Amino acid sequence: MYFKIGGMVGAIAILLSSGSAFTGGVGAAIAEGVGIAIAQDAQRYITVGHDKLGNSVALDTKTIKGTTYKLYGMYGDGIFETTFDASCTESRLFRNRIAIYGSEGQLLEEDKEKGEIPFVANSSPGKGMKIVCQKIGAIGW
Repeated sequence: MYFKIGGMVGAIAILLSSGSAFTGGVGAAIAEGVGIAIAQDAQRYITVGHDKLGNSVALDTKTIKGTTYKLYGMYGDGIFETTFDASCTESRLFRNRIAIYGSEGQLLEEDKEKGEIPFVANSSPGKGMKIVCQKIGAIGW
């Protein structure tokens, strides 16, 4: 199952900025499902929202590096991974990368186009940003 990344970027950006997204972890999530992976490793994944189907949206706490963090999402029979960079003191949020993985964990598509996205506090990326900024003690709002 292959996807055109251009159309995906817009769709994923809309889902993430509105608070609807899909998420999990690449390894266990592909093998067992995102919900199971989150439940089994609750210390690693923090639920920051749910999609319209009720799937959990989680922040992967083990991939946080400074103000860079990742959200994973279910997409068809695979997942997507979106990497964000937060400017905590300015309440600004930047998308760094979107990658789509197939059901076997293979990278199908990726978009490394970077750009600012609107900061929406109640969205999945916004909630993830709040957690990341609290962790480093730099909250601007």
